[in-house]
Amino acid sequence: MKNILACLAGFPHDANALDAALLVGWPFDAFIEGLHVQPEPMKIVTDAALQQFATFHGSREVVLSLQRKAAQRSAKAKQIYDSFLDRRLAAHAFGSAQTGVNASFRCVEGDPVATATAEARFADLVVIGRAPPEAQFSTEQIATILVGCGRPLLLVPDREIETIGRTIAIAWKEKAESARAVMAAKPLLRRAKKVIVISVEEHGSDAVACTASAERLAAQLAHDGIHAEAHGFTSPRDAAVSLVNKAKELGADLIVSGAYSHSRARELVFGGFTRALLTDCDLPVLLLH
Repeated sequence: MKNILACLAGFPHDANALDAALLVGWPFDAFIEGLHVQPEPMKIVTDAALQQFATFHGSREVVLSLQRKAAQRSAKAKQIYDSFLDRRLAAHAFGSAQTGVNASFRCVEGDPVATATAEARFADLVVIGRAPPEAQFSTEQIATILVGCGRPLLLVPDREIETIGRTIAIAWKEKAESARAVMAAKPLLRRAKKVIVISVEEHGSDAVACTASAERLAAQLAHDGIHAEAHGFTSPRDAAVSLVNKAKELGADLIVSGAYSHSRARELVFGGFTRALLTDCDLPVLLLH
């Protein structure tokens, strides 16, 4: 994972995304690009037109207000990036020796989601901080990037992160998305101190089959030099909640999961398991569609 794209929205949670990018990237001497996309003028005008229907303000006043906010978000993203350089790269927490990690900041105009999706295709990993509702990247927008970029996406919770990848929990299902996610996470799995394969299904499924599937993946990982524990069980409640709780109980600081949708014709209609990881998980989650 040599090329990491951190999508910055100009909100405080950007700092978590940059810190996570460094935690993942420093063992690989990675290059971290902080990217902020400022909405292009036409998008601002379109948003202003929509807002005007819901307010009594004139269109010019709304446009100017949105332009000011966009400029403020761009300045905030750059400020957070500069602070990251001072805090983490100039005097990072990994020791006195200088690592090979490099970073840069880029601000471009465009549609934030479409531009982030296109730029992500040139990265090995995309990192986005879990955003407040008013921020640039909502859950639906993150889902759009995840589906469109074809790259693993690391979603970082809105809190300070101390470690990522020391203990990794694999949310395993016998589906193509899960298999792709495990393959994408191999560089991290090889460096982890502990790997846990967790297969959980909701009540009514076969617990023995869950355990057997987890054990089979663990055995396959062993052939690649990755020692993994296997845990399989059924849950009487939401499978995603049970899996996250189990991962936390076992000390995981990262969850690797496929992102499952109901049909190719409606890619963005994610199932409940994936949506729960996108919206509620308070651990870092590496997702791949």
